[in-house]
Order: sequence, then C-alpha cells, then structure tokens
Amino acid sequence: MEQYNILLADDEDFMRRLCVRMLRGIGYEPFIAASVTEALEKIGAMERLDLLITDLRLKDGHGIEIVRCCRAKFPAARVLVITAFLSLETHVEEFRALGVSDGDILCKPFTASGFEDAVKKRLPAADPQ
Repeated sequence: MEQYNILLADDEDFMRRLCVRMLRGIGYEPFIAASVTEALEKIGAMERLDLLITDLRLKDGHGIEIVRCCRAKFPAARVLVITAFLSLETHVEEFRALGVSDGDILCKPFTASGFEDAVKKRLPAADPQ
C-alpha cells in the first residue's frame, strides 16, 4: 500500500485540529502548517507532495502563494482549497492557470463526510498504509 504525502495549511487552530483528526480517521498522517511561511518552508523541504489542502486566507498571506509554490515544485500534486468564501475571489485566473477550479473548493462549514470524500477523490490510486 502507498503512503501519501499530504500538507494541510490553515491558520485556525481549531480547523487544523479538526482536519487532522478527520485525515487520521481515514488513515492519513498529514504534514501541518499554520501559516503561509510555514507551508512554503515545508514544501521546500519535502521530496514528494501528493495533496495540498490549504485555506484561502491565512493571517500572513493568501493560499494562492502556497498553491503557486506547490505547483512549481510538485506539478502533479492535487489541490483542495478549504474556505469560508464561496469563490476563488479576485485570483480566479491565477488559480485556473495553476490547475485549480471551482470543483477544487470545499466551503466551510463542511461535513466530515464531505471533507473525507474530497480527499479520497484526490487520492484515488490506492489505500494509505
């Protein structure tokens, strides 16, 4: 079985803990970042990234910065944007250029099953270890 490398970036402690618990519940152990800066550092240190889960707005920047860095180093990585906002805002064209569409957005609040389904949809090849 394959182990996936997942990075979760969200500046809200509650949301990070909730997402980590849900990911662990379906067998994944994510890397965690509480800021854009931390996410960029983790991506820089990683050898592989299969899925990036990022908030749209973080205290020290915008999720587009994380997606841009992810795509530059790991072009095949899948992306899931979790946000309280209903669209990709003013960055629509840039997100689309990075391969992120409206279908890659999961709006807060979301259900555990909605989150789990979105993650599994982006990691279809095998079950995690």
